[in-house]
Amino acid sequence: MENVKINLDNLIAFLFVAKERSFSGAATKLFLTQPAVTTKIKCLESQFGGKLFTTTGKDLQLTDLAGEVLPMAEEIYREVKEIESIASSFRDTIKGVLRIGASRSLSQTYVPLLISMFTEQCPGVQISVTEGYSHDVIEKILEFKDEIGVIPRVQVSDKLMTRTISRERMEFVVGSSHRLAKKQRLSIHDILQEPIILAGVGSATRLTFLEIFEKYHVTPRIALEAENIEMTKKYLVLGKGLGLLFPPLMKEEFGKGLLKTLTVEGLDIFIDVQLVYHARRVLSNSAKKFMEIAVSTFGPHNNLNPLGSLPPLEDGAGRGHHP
Repeated sequence: MENVKINLDNLIAFLFVAKERSFSGAATKLFLTQPAVTTKIKCLESQFGGKLFTTTGKDLQLTDLAGEVLPMAEEIYREVKEIESIASSFRDTIKGVLRIGASRSLSQTYVPLLISMFTEQCPGVQISVTEGYSHDVIEKILEFKDEIGVIPRVQVSDKLMTRTISRERMEFVVGSSHRLAKKQRLSIHDILQEPIILAGVGSATRLTFLEIFEKYHVTPRIALEAENIEMTKKYLVLGKGLGLLFPPLMKEEFGKGLLKTLTVEGLDIFIDVQLVYHARRVLSNSAKKFMEIAVSTFGPHNNLNPLGSLPPLEDGAGRGHHP
């Protein structure tokens, strides 16, 4: 077996410059000086015998050589991160930092409860939580930035493992001044005719809402696409549209009589809550403990549920699992 001549640090510097399209941007990400990054790129170019970047005005462009190298550099970077993860899992006790990704809705409901229970049993672990749409959480797990995610059920690739821990009821919600708020019962056709408020692209709630319209072959009238729940609530309070939401996120507005849930005949909507992690990653002891607490708390033999909707589902786990 021959020794390799390419310096791994230089290759990673190339990857970051290619992604950032900036030497200074790559330097910031890598915690290096810009001259240090420039030197690493020049070393690579000398080994490759060709330029990796060209400059057009203020824009940094990849050469054909760089375009060929980039996908392989990305794969090498992912493999190195996986090696680091495996090595870390072998030396870890239940300590260090546990990085969790969570969807916006669950970061306000499930995650605080789970973290509270976890820290009681593992006080030496620092918790880092990032919040975003389900696809953001998945992306960070695929990039080995977060170790475990808590998200509503969405379609995932075979690179991920999932574990369903509960099922939550979703409700149609309108402002108290909305004309539908005065009706006791509604049909699905009443819902389909209303302007709707959607969460941003990548939200499991958004996908569920759109699937309803697709099922009935109706083109939705989108009044607003909101990137955060506070904007959604304010727009609903104004009576400008109809939303599909987790009721616990509306407790304050319900208590003040600003919002109202609608009862739709023959239509009950639920979203599964699942843990998700990289199939090729050896989980740290901290992550294993967090998962153990989540499953034991919301598993099939327990009735504890932070949102108070349905009893938990039957247990399910597997590669790309979709219960």
